[in-house]
This record gives sequence, structure tokens and C-alpha cells, in this order.
Amino acid sequence: MLKLILFDFHKTLGFDICKISREELFSFYQNLGIDLSKPEKLKEFSKAFGRLIGYSRSWMDFSQKFLKELKISNFKEKTKTLADFYQKNFSYQLYDDVKEVIDLPFKKGILTAQARFLIEHLHFEKWAELFTPLETKFLKPDPRAFLVPLKKFKVKPEEAFMVGDELERDIKPAKELGMGVALIDRENSVRVEDTSIPKICSLGELKSILRAY
Repeated sequence: MLKLILFDFHKTLGFDICKISREELFSFYQNLGIDLSKPEKLKEFSKAFGRLIGYSRSWMDFSQKFLKELKISNFKEKTKTLADFYQKNFSYQLYDDVKEVIDLPFKKGILTAQARFLIEHLHFEKWAELFTPLETKFLKPDPRAFLVPLKKFKVKPEEAFMVGDELERDIKPAKELGMGVALIDRENSVRVEDTSIPKICSLGELKSILRAY
């Protein structure tokens, strides 16, 4: 019997908004001493960003950790500049179809790598409990990240369902634990070879998947 639905956040429930162009963004980083001119540098940047953001409590907290991780000279002096830049140019918004899942008759949680401070203004507490790396202590696809909300809601894996946009980070680890799963592919661009994994293009399609679960 299904008791709990877990949702990923980014590209599942919501999306990020950047107010400046990619060129302006790269120019700002360059002026700050962050070199993204080579693929390996960009990979290092992305990896550090993804690993640190979910464990941060504010843009100031993240910026200090991030600049230190990238070994930027005089990083303490540049922390506020970077934090103010992020605060001004980045925000998050919900997809319109989120309203389709708010009233589903199950317990609901959001299991995300995003930082709580970035998305708490979206008032998830009205309908779901938010689990970030600060709460789980682990990043997906580590199965231990999934076990934290299961324990909190006192449900078994087979009583839970995971909805996310990434096969490797959201769907496969949940499925391996015994959870039900659905991949949301809003642009219909992901090829799913495993026919046991249902794919939806909007949250409005989830109800029909759950009826068959």
C-alpha cells in the first residue's frame, strides 16, 4: 500500500532563473579569479558547486566554502561580492503543474540536493516536508539519502514512490531500494531502456501512474 511520495526538486517541481547571460556570468567569474576557460576547470567548478550548495545555509556561507574549495586567492575578501551576485541574479520558481500533486492523498516529501535557503520561500511546508543534504547528510544517488525520509515517515521502501528527472540520481537508486518510481521528462528528451520505469512529461500525468501502482 502506497503511503509516501518523494519528489526531487530541480526540474521536477521547480526550476532556476538566471537574470544574466552566460557570457556575463563567465565574465564575472573570470574577474573574481575563477577560470572556466578549459573543460576540466568547468568540470571542477560544477562538481564543487553541486557538492557544496546543499550543505550551505546562505549565499554567504556557500560563497566562502566555494571560493575556498576552488583555492581562489584572498577568498575571504571576495566572499561577499560573490554572495551578493548570486542573491541578485539567481532565484527559483515552481512549475505550474505542481498544483496537480499538492492534494494527493499520501504523505509527501521533497528529497533534493538544493539548499534549503534557496527554495524555502516556496512554502513547501504547507504540503510536504523538505529533505536537503543538511538533513540527510548524504547526496543522491547515495541510498542513505533516501532512507532518511523513509525513516522519518516510518514507511518501508515498497510503501514509497520517487518522482525525479534524473535516472542515475533519482530513479535507479530508489528502484534498487524497492520503491516505486516515475521519471519526469518535461522535454521528452530522455531515452529509458528499462520498460519497468514509467515516464511522464508533466506532474498532471502522475495520478494515472499511481492508480496502477
